[in-house]
Amino acid sequence: MKQIIKIPFAFRILILVIALLPACKGLLSQKKSKPVWLEQRPVNSKYYIGVGYANKLNNPNDYQQLAKKNALNDLVGEIKVNVSTHSILSTFENNSNINQQYLTSTKITADALVEDFQVADSWEDKNGFWIYYKLSKMDYESNRRKKIQNAIDRSVDLLDRSNRVDLKDKYIMAIQFKVKALLELQNYYNEALEAFYRGRQVYLVNEIVNQLQDLLSKVSVRSEIIQLKGKVGKAIPEPFNVMAYLKDSTSVRLGIGGMAMSMNVEQGKMNFGTSTETDQNGFASFSVARILTKDPVQVLRISLDVANVVKGDSLNIASKNILHSLTVPSASIRVIVEPIKVFMQSNESNLSKDLSYNVLEPAIKKRLVEEGCNFVKKESEADYKIIINSETKDLGIMWGKMLQSSFDMNISLRDVKNDIEIYKDALQAVRGYQDSPEKAGLDAYKNGLEQFWRKIYTNLIDELLVKEH
Repeated sequence: MKQIIKIPFAFRILILVIALLPACKGLLSQKKSKPVWLEQRPVNSKYYIGVGYANKLNNPNDYQQLAKKNALNDLVGEIKVNVSTHSILSTFENNSNINQQYLTSTKITADALVEDFQVADSWEDKNGFWIYYKLSKMDYESNRRKKIQNAIDRSVDLLDRSNRVDLKDKYIMAIQFKVKALLELQNYYNEALEAFYRGRQVYLVNEIVNQLQDLLSKVSVRSEIIQLKGKVGKAIPEPFNVMAYLKDSTSVRLGIGGMAMSMNVEQGKMNFGTSTETDQNGFASFSVARILTKDPVQVLRISLDVANVVKGDSLNIASKNILHSLTVPSASIRVIVEPIKVFMQSNESNLSKDLSYNVLEPAIKKRLVEEGCNFVKKESEADYKIIINSETKDLGIMWGKMLQSSFDMNISLRDVKNDIEIYKDALQAVRGYQDSPEKAGLDAYKNGLEQFWRKIYTNLIDELLVKEH
């Protein structure tokens, strides 16, 4: 009779593990080896390919997300965006700015169309993580055509709504619908985008732009004034109104309420609020915060701001450039710039004696004239008064025959019309050296003027030409 030897269960498990070790080792070795797609980029006529990588050491918490993002960017980079000869971009082929702005946004356009991509594989080691995406070219093209058609349908609906609006009552609504119709198509400016609209086949983006231009031609912009007067460095305190209204055969101007308006400098340089809206009667109010250059004649232009008529919506840069390329109604205003009138009183002495010719006064006047100031002989004619008091003191022998003097200066700026001091400053104990007390005093004046340019002049100009009082 044969004796049956019972092997303990735990021992049987141990034997099984030992038997399987070579196979597991083979699998582990196989897993550790780099896949072919890392050594050589995959090429497939039926798929777009994207491979992304992230360094684990540099991105320990989000390396997988970073690799996925890089893979998607790589995949999108394979999608070529062709520009149709009948697209809006071809219409603006001479405008490099519009074309460049669109071409830089083609990645965003492709991103919007990329769906249903697949994870083909991934691999990692202790240093990095790689992921491999693929997207069916057939699925991408089908999805692209579907999205474009949906965008065309929405755009046509908005265009129809615009053309049903009564312009006398709701001009702003008509233009808003047209801009929104353009917005629906802004990811596809490279396409011809044909549509059957009101009995005819049209290129839809071009049609919208043409209708916008026609709508804008029905408006006039008029300013209440044709000329303003101001001074360099100062505001023009009185606001002025500009009216936007529909051209009409009647004598009554029909103002357009809620219309975005913008003001820009056509010639010169100024600070101001650039945009506003018309009130219910079609009036928009503007003002100049500061004139920044001394050019005697400057020009402002106030225009309809088509790019800002749709609030809360996001026109991309290419769309804004297209809208800005339209001819918009506008009005121009001349600004006559007068120099600031300054009266200067400079009391300059050297060793308690009045200088035979002033050192500070002519140098400071010359610089302020270059800034756009005009010096007058009567204080009553001035906008501002500058008062300078300066003197030197003999400090005796420095060494050998070398003598030294000390220069002190006080300066005050007063608003003549309001009779107030608006700025004051001082220099003290600026040294000068020469072989006589008088010459040492003049050397101290020279050094004092250099310190004036460095320490005081900029603040003086800020008060005189920049700040309002």
